[in-house]
Amino acid sequence: MDLLLVLGVVIAAAFLGGQLVQRLTLPSVTGYLLMGIILGPSVTGLIGRAELVALEPVTAFALGLIGLSIGGELRWRFLKEKWQNFGLLFLGESLGTLFLVTLSVYIVTQNLILSLILGVLSLAPAPTTILGVIREYKTQGPFPRVVMSLVALDNLWCVVALTVVTTVLNLYYFDVEPGQSVLRGVISEIGPAVGLAIILGAAGINIVNRARLHRKRQVLVTAILFIAVGLSRQMNISYLLVTLITGAMVVNFTPNYRRFFESLHTIDTPVLVIFLTLAGANLHLEALPTVGFLGVVYILARVAGKLLGSGIGHATCSLLPSGCSHIDPKHRKHIGLALTPQAGVAIGLSILAEQQLPLPEGVVVTLILGSVIFFQLVGPTLVVEALRRTDSIIEDES
Repeated sequence: MDLLLVLGVVIAAAFLGGQLVQRLTLPSVTGYLLMGIILGPSVTGLIGRAELVALEPVTAFALGLIGLSIGGELRWRFLKEKWQNFGLLFLGESLGTLFLVTLSVYIVTQNLILSLILGVLSLAPAPTTILGVIREYKTQGPFPRVVMSLVALDNLWCVVALTVVTTVLNLYYFDVEPGQSVLRGVISEIGPAVGLAIILGAAGINIVNRARLHRKRQVLVTAILFIAVGLSRQMNISYLLVTLITGAMVVNFTPNYRRFFESLHTIDTPVLVIFLTLAGANLHLEALPTVGFLGVVYILARVAGKLLGSGIGHATCSLLPSGCSHIDPKHRKHIGLALTPQAGVAIGLSILAEQQLPLPEGVVVTLILGSVIFFQLVGPTLVVEALRRTDSIIEDES
C-alpha cells in the first residue's frame, strides 16, 4: 500500500477510534492504540510489517517532538529552587520503581538483560496524559506543578538511563566493540548528543528572539525538529536525548520560550495520533502468551514501585523535614499516584531498545503496549484521585 494512503487511513481510523472510546469515557489515546492493533499485521494486516518499517522515520519524528515537549518542562530556575523540596520524592519514586520492576521481572524470567530494560522503561510516566488531566480539571495550588516537574525529570532520567544501559550492555555483555571501555562508550554516545543539542538549542533561541511572525517561527521550529531527528539518526545517536536537551535549552535561556513551544504545538496533534496508532500496529499478538503473565507482573511491580517509592520519599521527608519543608505532607503522600500513567515515551523507547539490543523479537514492545493500554484505562482516574486528595481541583459551585 502506498505510504501516503497508509497515513491517511491511520489518521482517519484513529480519529474514529478516539471518538468511540470517548463515548465510553476513556482517553482518546486508548482508541488510537486499539485502532492500530486492528489495522496492524496481528489482526487485519492492512498495515503490514513492510509499511511499519518504511514509516519508522515518522515514529522517530514523533518521538523527537515528544522530546522537545518534555525538555520544555525542565525549567532550571524552578528545579533549582524546588529541588530541596521534591528531590527526596523524586529519588524515592524513581529508584523504588526501577528496583522493584527489575527485581520482579528477574524473579519471573531469570533474564537480567530483559529485567534491566523493563526496569528502566518503567520509569517513564506519560506527560501528555497527565498534563491532559490537569488541564481538563480546574486545578489550583502547587501540586500540579510539582507533578509535571517530576514527570519531566522521570523522563529525562529514563532516556539517559536507557542510553547508558544499552551502551554498557552492547560493550560489556554483547561485545559489540571489543576493547572499548564502558566510560568511553557512554561518553561517545552522550557527548555528541549534548553537543548537537546545544547547537540546535542556540538556533531555536535565535529564532524565537528574532522571528516575529508566527508562521515564520512555525516553519523554522519544524525545521529544527527535522534536523535534530535526522542528523541524530545520521550520526547514530539518541535523537530523543538530543531533542530533550534542545527543549531544555530553549526554555531556560530565553524569556520568549513560549513562542517556540506554541509553534511546536501547532503540528503536534496529527503527528502524535499517527505515532500512537502505528505503535498499536507494532503489537505482536502472537507474543501475548509469552508476555501475558510477565505483563501482569510488570504492571503490578510498576504501580507498587511508584506508590511505595513515593511513600519512602515521604517517610524520608518526615525524618528530614528541612529537605521537604515547602511541600504539604498531603501532597508528598500522593505523588506516586499521579505518576502512574504511561504512554508515548515508554512505547518509543521500547522500540528503540529492541532495535539496539538482541532481545526476543516483539516481547518488550508487546509488553509495554499492553501495559500502556492498561495505564491509559486506569491512569487518568488515578491522577484525578491524586488531585482530589490533595485539594488541587477547584470544585464547581454551580
